[in-house]
Amino acid sequence: MMKLRVSMVMVLLLGLTSAQTTDVTPDVFTINAGASLSTVLKAVTATPSTTTKVAECHSVPADLVFLLDSSGSEGATNFKDQLTFVSNIVDKFDIGPDKVQVSVATFETTVHNAFWLDDYTNKADVLNAIKKIQFGGGNTATDQALTHALQESFSDAHGARNNSNKIIFVLTDGQSTKPALTADAANKIHNTNIRVIAIGIGSRISSSELDTIATDKQHVYRVANFSGLADIEKEVEQQTCKTEGLICKSTPADILFLLDASGSEGANNFDKQLNFVKNFTKDFTIGPDAVQIAVTTFSTTTTPAFWFNDFDNSTDLMNAIDKVKYLGGNTHTESALKLGETAFTAANGARNNSNHLIIILTDGQSSDKTQTKAAANSVHNAGTQVIAIGIGNSIDQQEIKDIASGDGDQNAFAVANFDALHTIEKEIQSQTCKTQTACSSRPADVVFLLDTSSSEGSTNFKKQLDFVNNFARELNIGPNNVQLSVVTFATNVKNEFWLNNFTTKADLLNAVQNVQYRPGITETGKGLEFVGANSFLPQHGGRPDAQQVVIVVTDGESQQKSVTASEAEKLHKSGIKVISVGIGSRIDNGELTALASDPSFVFRVADFDALQKIETEIRQTTCKAPQTACKSDPVDIVFLLDSSSSEGSINFKKQLDFVSNFVDGFDIGPDSVQIGVVTFSTAVHNRYFLNDYNSKAALKAAITSIPYTGGTTDTGDGLEFIRTNSLSAAHGARADARQVVIVMTDGQSQQSAYTTEQAKLLHDKSVKVIAVGIGNGIVSTELNNIASDKQHVFMVTGFDALHTIQTELQQKTCNKLVCASSAADIVFVLDSSSSEGPTNFNKQVTFVQKFVDQFDVSSTAVQFSIVVFSTAVYPQFDLDKYASKAALLAAIKNVKYHSGITYTDKALRYVNQTTLTTAHGARPSAAKIVIVITDGQSSSRYNTQQQANILHKAGVEVMAIGVGVGVNHAELARIASDAKHVFSVTNFDALKTIQNELQQTTCAVQGTAVPARPCPVSEKADVIFLLDASSSEGSSNFQKELDFVSKFVNDFDIGPDHMQFGAIRFSTSASLVFDLNTHTTKSSLQMAVASISYTGGTTYTDKALALARGTGFTSTHGARPDAKRYVIVITDGESMSPTQTLTAATNLKNDGVSVITIGVGTHVRQSELDGMATDKTHVFTVKDFNVLQTIHKEVQKKTCTDAGLPLTTTKP
Repeated sequence: MMKLRVSMVMVLLLGLTSAQTTDVTPDVFTINAGASLSTVLKAVTATPSTTTKVAECHSVPADLVFLLDSSGSEGATNFKDQLTFVSNIVDKFDIGPDKVQVSVATFETTVHNAFWLDDYTNKADVLNAIKKIQFGGGNTATDQALTHALQESFSDAHGARNNSNKIIFVLTDGQSTKPALTADAANKIHNTNIRVIAIGIGSRISSSELDTIATDKQHVYRVANFSGLADIEKEVEQQTCKTEGLICKSTPADILFLLDASGSEGANNFDKQLNFVKNFTKDFTIGPDAVQIAVTTFSTTTTPAFWFNDFDNSTDLMNAIDKVKYLGGNTHTESALKLGETAFTAANGARNNSNHLIIILTDGQSSDKTQTKAAANSVHNAGTQVIAIGIGNSIDQQEIKDIASGDGDQNAFAVANFDALHTIEKEIQSQTCKTQTACSSRPADVVFLLDTSSSEGSTNFKKQLDFVNNFARELNIGPNNVQLSVVTFATNVKNEFWLNNFTTKADLLNAVQNVQYRPGITETGKGLEFVGANSFLPQHGGRPDAQQVVIVVTDGESQQKSVTASEAEKLHKSGIKVISVGIGSRIDNGELTALASDPSFVFRVADFDALQKIETEIRQTTCKAPQTACKSDPVDIVFLLDSSSSEGSINFKKQLDFVSNFVDGFDIGPDSVQIGVVTFSTAVHNRYFLNDYNSKAALKAAITSIPYTGGTTDTGDGLEFIRTNSLSAAHGARADARQVVIVMTDGQSQQSAYTTEQAKLLHDKSVKVIAVGIGNGIVSTELNNIASDKQHVFMVTGFDALHTIQTELQQKTCNKLVCASSAADIVFVLDSSSSEGPTNFNKQVTFVQKFVDQFDVSSTAVQFSIVVFSTAVYPQFDLDKYASKAALLAAIKNVKYHSGITYTDKALRYVNQTTLTTAHGARPSAAKIVIVITDGQSSSRYNTQQQANILHKAGVEVMAIGVGVGVNHAELARIASDAKHVFSVTNFDALKTIQNELQQTTCAVQGTAVPARPCPVSEKADVIFLLDASSSEGSSNFQKELDFVSKFVNDFDIGPDHMQFGAIRFSTSASLVFDLNTHTTKSSLQMAVASISYTGGTTYTDKALALARGTGFTSTHGARPDAKRYVIVITDGESMSPTQTLTAATNLKNDGVSVITIGVGTHVRQSELDGMATDKTHVFTVKDFNVLQTIHKEVQKKTCTDAGLPLTTTKP
């Protein structure tokens, strides 16, 4: 069997001379006309490489294939120069079947093979054969030449060897005859990890084709002519000697070798197995954060030699391998595999966030084939990858394939004898790296969201499908490994197949190829919304223990960027990893960043052909375990674990497993993260202090050995112990470290008041407390009291669901600020006047970036806006512009300086009148904070004070920062809400000294924000919602309408003496869904709202208004004569009968009904909204259904103030 695992291609594209300097991109070397190829090769070899190593390799096994352009444009003379060049290169190497082998083929209209790799076994014969090669003439079939090299030249039948470096030299003078086929052939080479270097000479080459052929632009070179080939011989010789290093050498992996030690081997052959293990291991980085190795032997019995965490360096590991003993006996392979199934535990040093791999070597058939196959299947089902190596002629090849993971023989290998093991060392290493990109450490549910808009075209869409197939081909597909779904989007969204539709790779690949192209506009937001709501559901194959990944592939900007950003944010918050792939020049880089969960998950390629180049990297990113943001920061974390009788030993063990997996996300040590554990029940037990363990392996082993006690739930005692003991310097607490306590419990504490008191004492010491409630025995109010705030409370349905909060819990632990997730709209007002200058202004921008970086940025947490001012006001972006921190920080970096006069008043006026309005993203329920930074006095102190007062009266907290000696401190005090909100620094470099204080002041504001109760308890009103269910909305947006209604009613007291709500749905017709008096409890009402079905149809708003008047507000249907009456109309479009609609609305208003209208989107008619409503103060408009959720408080207020009732505020 032939396997191309790690190879190299050098493409020399040689064209005719052109007496001019070649203009190239910064990523491409520019060579002046007349420069020889030696100049190029010197540049090539001077380029630093961290993945290659150069060695003297004249005798090192290498298979060299030269593809020589013989097209008519070259001519016989230039062709002869190529032959001379090849001969001189070959002459540098030792030729032979165990050394260097050479093959040559020419190409023009077709490919002509001159001789194969194994045709000649000595240098003289090879050189003589090269001289005899004839010039042909014809077209330039570069695509056929590349395909010939890949499929024929490097086949076993033609002399290619598994243990050799494989190098192709392509010499050509122009663009290929069929560029598309050439790109396809080159991409197939890229998919085999072949490195491609493209060198073009002359004016007839195609820059885009060079880029496509090459591995990347750093591998593209151009020279002017053929002269000077002799000058590059040494450089090409060195280039030939370069070998690719292991791309996964430091990737965390736990590798278990299962070594046959049966009697059929003998001690001598067993030692050859050990040498194979040593040679395999030496190229990897060994350590607790890299690769760990364990070895077990098997014969009649199975004997572990050492476990994963026994040796943390290569030297000790090599010594340990040498000491592994040969046993002799029978071949009980099944016993070895059964041990392998249970070997990857924390107690044995295995890590939750690493890849798990078994490499099994055997020289015979197992003693029990049935049990061996069953044991292998169990290992596969556990998600562990298995590479199986059969040695000699006594093996059963089918059994080797059954033991190996995956389909086909990609993980099954066979060699003739023990001496031949060295011939597959590189191949096994390479296959090991491939398992690193096969999501072997954790099952993965992967959804491809593919753009099928008109800008792509069917040909390019087909290239997207090829990309998906190549991605999937290297993965283990199945219900216990990787599952894959495809969703396409343009104007509409279509699910092509769910995660659980195909359980074999063959069926999956076939399904991908059958996906149809459906052009339209680019509704990326709709695609994201569909995936979030449907793709990961259990009935569609979503698995709670699988990593969830969405890969968005698009070639343009979305139609509704705010919707796209909002839907992407929802996926991020639900723990779904989003990878964005942008193709071509029409993409919006900011949108790509907002789509992705992390900036490192953003990929861009020049065109669809280049997708294949990033396929391996995308797969690695998909499978990579999520990294914790503060994994190396100094943080002292103490877990307080409930060990009471209500849990039981099994559930307690699940708690310990959760803590062990949590630890995997951090670096453990005295300068990074320290972790302590305390358990509580009737008594408190310190299991270990913060400084007891300085290595992750030892810590995880300690966690898994913590005993279960049983007893009552004395949570308060546990909190007191942590405060007085665990977090003391004597037990490892560090002054410079953040302190975090994570409380996990399944029930209510014995003394709730005492528990609350002890939690508050921790809060007062600035300890962040996170409360995790498990099951239905918890009390949410107590969890709220224990935690620092509600954003630090987690609740799960049971112990099996703990893993679903792991990522978010790690993130909450990392947040430096307790208030990082509390809802706030923060506006920075930055002075850009001439007195600052661009250098100091940029220091302001850097300060803002560092401030922002400490908060959670999203539509439900903290939003930021920046307004720059000097003579004029320069708004940078609205509060709701960026839904991810990465996109926001990128935008802040681009804020520009504008010199001028200091008109602070204009900036404050703009913030009040524009920035802090709902139309620009402000949220009624969020704290409002304005931070002004200035280095001087305003041009109009009176106007500035007046505008500041307006902000103060509106409940906006204003902080003023004065920089330098030119500020007026009295003015700063007038701008700020109070004296505690005034800050002064001597210069812009000193801004960093107040960052922590400013953040804490901001937190204090967030903490004191008091939500407004919509109406007094005594309010009595009958409210009927008129809900547009027409086709222009679609079911997903209709659901958002219902979400708005549910959120709206949630803040009211419901009942016959308080608020009553009814609902009318309208489209082509109108129907009363439920009466005003149907639902007398909030829960019943919200369930009824959630159950309203979507109909579709046209927009007959008049029918709904008439139904409300004629039926809804009658006593038969629950209306009360002494209650205020309201109609709230929500619609996304113009009514079909405008005249009748206004008439019906007028009739309602004449009956004393207050009419509130809410228009959603761009298709509403403003005059119709105004005409229906009681007056213009009763009209609300939002840009989309996502923003609709943010105005419920303002609409609530309108239902109160109409009745002449004062708004009240209550503590939550």
